[in-house]
Amino acid sequence: MSSMVREFNNVAELLRSIDEDLNDYRKKLAELLRKLEELRVRVEQERKIKSVFTKLGIPAETAAAHNVVDLKNVKLIMNPTSDQELGNLENVVESLNSKITQLAAIKKDLEILGGLDVEIKLTAIYIDGLPRTLIVKYA
Repeated sequence: MSSMVREFNNVAELLRSIDEDLNDYRKKLAELLRKLEELRVRVEQERKIKSVFTKLGIPAETAAAHNVVDLKNVKLIMNPTSDQELGNLENVVESLNSKITQLAAIKKDLEILGGLDVEIKLTAIYIDGLPRTLIVKYA
């Protein structure tokens, strides 16, 4: 979990920052989706090849459960199978898509503050890339 504190002089500045974050996340998502599609093609090709091997009586490789090492805080996958890569990349895409959805909802909630004619300063506390707490100070 990552945390950060950012300060803004007004609501418009905060909303611009959220727009920039959304654009960055969407670019990353598009790149990951391209990689995901390439990997899906590769997985499908491997499945077809294994299917042919099975029809020929050659035993297909079983899922390589022996290449996964669980440490206390991280999982190591050595020479991952395409299926393992695909599953992990799908998790990343799902997480990033969720973050984009949450950030867009936060932006929509905060746009109401944009109509204020009171001068305010904002301190945003970000947790995992999302503004979770706003401290509003007005003159």
